[in-house]
Amino acid sequence: MYYYHRVSDANEQAKDRSADILSQYNKLSQTGAIENLEALRKENRELDRLITDAAALIALPSVPLMLDFVIDKVLERFVPEFLAFVIEPPRGTRLSQFCYRNLKPSDETIPIECYKRLKDHFLSKPFSDHFEAIRDQTGEYPGLKAYSPELIFPMRGISGLYGIVVMGRKVVGETYSDLERMYIDRLSRFLSVGIQNGLHHQSSITDAKTGLYNHDFFMHRLEEEISRCGRNKSSACVLMLDVDYFKRFNDRYGHMAGDVALESLATAIKGLMRSSDAVARFGGEEFCVLAVDCDVRSALEVAERIRAEVESLRIDHGGESLSITVSIGARMLDSRAEAKQVLDDADKALYASKAGGRNRCSLFRPGLLGRASLARTARTGAQAR
Repeated sequence: MYYYHRVSDANEQAKDRSADILSQYNKLSQTGAIENLEALRKENRELDRLITDAAALIALPSVPLMLDFVIDKVLERFVPEFLAFVIEPPRGTRLSQFCYRNLKPSDETIPIECYKRLKDHFLSKPFSDHFEAIRDQTGEYPGLKAYSPELIFPMRGISGLYGIVVMGRKVVGETYSDLERMYIDRLSRFLSVGIQNGLHHQSSITDAKTGLYNHDFFMHRLEEEISRCGRNKSSACVLMLDVDYFKRFNDRYGHMAGDVALESLATAIKGLMRSSDAVARFGGEEFCVLAVDCDVRSALEVAERIRAEVESLRIDHGGESLSITVSIGARMLDSRAEAKQVLDDADKALYASKAGGRNRCSLFRPGLLGRASLARTARTGAQAR
């Protein structure tokens, strides 16, 4: 009997506790606290997901990979009719634009004038906003009408504002929820940091005038390739190029024409090379090319292709069609030689091309016979001049 009473009392107490908990729950529910708690839990889950996504995003090595990552994350939540990333590089005036229709790449572009107006707006109000609110403050944007923009996000970094993200309306569903906007807004901030790091890294390894690699990066790349050739028993070549009579060109047509010539030359050389190769400006009118995975024959073919391409190049400046030529020296990589020695030897071959009449290619061959051949070419060329 005693045991029965204890079990009965325990059951009654459990019922009382359950009733009390239910009463408290009903009171919390009536005040909206339960809904607020669930909303906070959902937001925390989104923040945890954002932190994971952000860590993966900023670890990516290039801007295209970062944008592909963002596109994938957006696709997990919704599909905007239009999406554009407009990026202003740290130097130069040309905008980089990556536009998408239904998250598929598109060749559309945001008008530059619209970008400048939006940039001016975000310089004073550095937070994302609905396009309608921005339009009410700054006026109409006829150039954006075709894109049906709904949200605009500024891209800011330590050097200030350098781009915007334009997001059109959803393909399916109504307007963007607060959580969706919060996620994209914060992911855009991490994207901004990642892109700016990438842009500044690119600026640190490239020449400002031509966009080619600079001397320091080329030397680093050359040392890597020498090591790779030693490990894999592969071959590669360095080409040293110099514009013929460039001082005479500048004196005759002006330094602005000289700058256009160098930029045109850089574009021509880069267009002939593979992505695995490296093209650099060493300063002034001197350029260097690292051509990987090539033997002597293909190295000379590459050099001749560059020489012929430059000779046929027409440079439009001041209503005139100008032209230039280059002399080229080639040197095959040797795993036993240092990078500086390789460049010195390529420079000797370049000098032989200059002395031999310019607008030609010469190959440096190691050994006494090769050096004697270059010296004989230089001597003959000097006498002929």
